[in-house]
Amino acid sequence: MKLKRLSMHNFMPYKGDAVLEFPQDESRNTLIVFGDNMRGKTSLLNAIRWTFYEYAYGRHLRQIPLHLLPNREAVNEGARVMETRIEFEANGSQYDLRRVATMKNLVAKPERPEDIQVDTYMQKDGAAIPGNEIDAEINQFAPEQVSRFFLFDGELLQEYEELLIEGSEQGKEIKKEIEKVLGVPALTNGRDHIKTILKQAQKQQSIDAGKIKGLEGAAERHQQWVAKRESFENDLVKLQSLLDNARNSRLTLDDELEKVEKIYSQKSKLDSSRSRGKEIEEEIKQKTSLRQQLVGQTWRDLLEPRLILKRESLLQEQQRFNDLNKERNRIQLRIEQTMQYLANLICPTCSQSLEASKREAKEMELEQLKFQLHGLGADDSRLTDIALQIRALNKVIGHGVGDRLSDVDKDLARFEFDLSKIENQIEELQEEIKEFDTDAIMKMRSRRDGVLKDEARLNADVDDRKSKIDDADKEIRILSQRMQPDESYRGARGTQMADMCEKLYASFSLSIERLREALRQSVETQASKAFKAMSTQTAYQGLRINDNYGLTILDQNGSEVLLRSAGAEQIVALSLIAGLSHAGRPAGPVVMDTPFGRLDTKHRKNILGYLPNSASQLILFVHDGEIRGSDDLNVLAHRIGGQYEIKEISPTHSVLVQR
Repeated sequence: MKLKRLSMHNFMPYKGDAVLEFPQDESRNTLIVFGDNMRGKTSLLNAIRWTFYEYAYGRHLRQIPLHLLPNREAVNEGARVMETRIEFEANGSQYDLRRVATMKNLVAKPERPEDIQVDTYMQKDGAAIPGNEIDAEINQFAPEQVSRFFLFDGELLQEYEELLIEGSEQGKEIKKEIEKVLGVPALTNGRDHIKTILKQAQKQQSIDAGKIKGLEGAAERHQQWVAKRESFENDLVKLQSLLDNARNSRLTLDDELEKVEKIYSQKSKLDSSRSRGKEIEEEIKQKTSLRQQLVGQTWRDLLEPRLILKRESLLQEQQRFNDLNKERNRIQLRIEQTMQYLANLICPTCSQSLEASKREAKEMELEQLKFQLHGLGADDSRLTDIALQIRALNKVIGHGVGDRLSDVDKDLARFEFDLSKIENQIEELQEEIKEFDTDAIMKMRSRRDGVLKDEARLNADVDDRKSKIDDADKEIRILSQRMQPDESYRGARGTQMADMCEKLYASFSLSIERLREALRQSVETQASKAFKAMSTQTAYQGLRINDNYGLTILDQNGSEVLLRSAGAEQIVALSLIAGLSHAGRPAGPVVMDTPFGRLDTKHRKNILGYLPNSASQLILFVHDGEIRGSDDLNVLAHRIGGQYEIKEISPTHSVLVQR
């Protein structure tokens, strides 16, 4: 299959007519379309998807309602028709496929899908194909089940990482999609049909056994378990429906919250700014009160020089009194020693009586000491008064009121500046969110959290019912085996039908597992080949596939690499896509939207060198952050057959310009 031309008229952001020509030269089979985010790259992918399959995807792989596809600006100006057209070649024939959406009569502006009529036209080698045969014709070369890998949205790469998470609900859904590509449903649908016939046969078994003497009790229990299983299955259908509704509600709320996430973030900033503003106002209040106290004490700094001099004088006087007291104490000690000497009249050295001359000398010395002591005098009240004055001066001196006042003024100036800044920020934030109901956003978040809990509970209930159904199946088989020895039971029509269905069911199950294993091995081989070609780590052996089709990297020793970078995850996902593309369908065009978001320059170089050789045509929708000018383009310059750029005319009007 080879795409030739995509034409659009009033499709999504492409107001009026827009045309994309695809390269036809096999040696230059790569087309690159550059466009900033929110300009229309994904819309080009959706234009191809809608033309082939009549639906377009939004976030989380959910279909965009038909009435939202026509260009809003064109609709407001009175346009009533949206059209997409793809010209392509497949199986040696030339095709022209058109889908035309027209607003119904009396509809001024479409408000719901029912307001629009869609008509599909296809020509094959110039001959018209009847409308009821168009889908079957498309499925010959581009089956819808492979569209996930033929039209690849790189922004959904993270979904493939879910395949490595055991029990992941999203991983289970992707596994189902992968098995659709690989053809497994052809067998699983057959097995499910046989399961339905088996259930009917088991009901008949219960009826037949109830008519056989001696088996009435077992037949009744058999019938009870068949009824229980049916009840569990009915519960499962209801629970699954509730779970799907809860999941869709949660995804819708996630989308809505993502749109207003900035508003919620700004609301949080506003609340935080208001709280900080109140804190600063309290700090200003405290600092202002302290400043008033300090202003009342500024006299301290004016008197401090004189007070310091006075304190120094008092300290000197205090020191003199202290020195005088020390001298008095010294003389008093000598007087006491001399008096003791005279009282004993014995020399302390030789223990003999003192001579008269020595005694007289000591008496004279004693008189002199007493005279000196009397001359020194003592004024204890003055010393106490000095101490009290020094203590009083210390309370006044050394507070540095001026310095403290200066520090407070600096703090107040800083707080006033911060408060002014926060008040401006609050004003800006209020202006940003004034048109939004922030309380409603908070309620929406709360509702989303509630739905998330409901989803988890319903998941548990679904697993519980599945487990009970399995238990019921086991009990039914056990009871059936217990009744098998009875010849009448074995010969009953219900038993024979049930036995045959069980064998067929087991055969189909075994075939499904064998097919899955064979397909997984094929995907693993192709994906490993692609991985080694795209990865910059040459020591890696390749990839290993698990039951979910998740791929893990094997190092040089064949051990799993448990920690992988975001770039490595993207390489693995691209390798899976390549493996599925080769295992699930013949080589054809591959359209990729934003595939290189998390890759470094070396990996981009390897991928850009590999991808053109893996498809009949490679169409890349990228932004400048993914392919950086000539450095990246040089790798595949010889394979580029065309380049376009998406230009914005207005937020709802983009045009394609050929480079």
